[in-house]
Amino acid sequence: MEKLYWDQVEYQKQKIYFTCTREGISFINNPNTGISNIYNFYPKLDAEFVFDRKVTEEYKIQLREYIDGTRKHFDVPIDLSTSKINEEIYQKIATIYYGQTMDINQFCDTYKFNLSDVKNAVITNPLIMIIPSHRILNVDYSEGYRKLADFNNLLLDLERE
Repeated sequence: MEKLYWDQVEYQKQKIYFTCTREGISFINNPNTGISNIYNFYPKLDAEFVFDRKVTEEYKIQLREYIDGTRKHFDVPIDLSTSKINEEIYQKIATIYYGQTMDINQFCDTYKFNLSDVKNAVITNPLIMIIPSHRILNVDYSEGYRKLADFNNLLLDLERE
């Protein structure tokens, strides 16, 4: 059984939970939705959740700095298990600068990706904030695990300030 270390950061009385392994951060949840949403992203997950500030501290610091507007890029290891196409899409999404956005159709045209692949990668991104898929606009989240465009708007607002 895998150990997942969890913690939370708060923003305007909203709790944002995250998990990490010894290898890196693995999941960031929507505000105030608890940690159980992780099973939507990782349905075969067999893990023990452990609260250990020694393991989560650096992740918490960097997430807090991002929320506070003092950090624009993350420098933490990532532990992400995803498809090769999602990996390629996430690498290109990471090139969109802090505070900038790109329409999903423009993104697909620019990087020669299939629209359905990009939509799937965006709505199944378990590391929103670190892989800044919120910078891709005009995505229909109704079929996604997050189903909350509000969180994207919150992140976009943070980057505009």
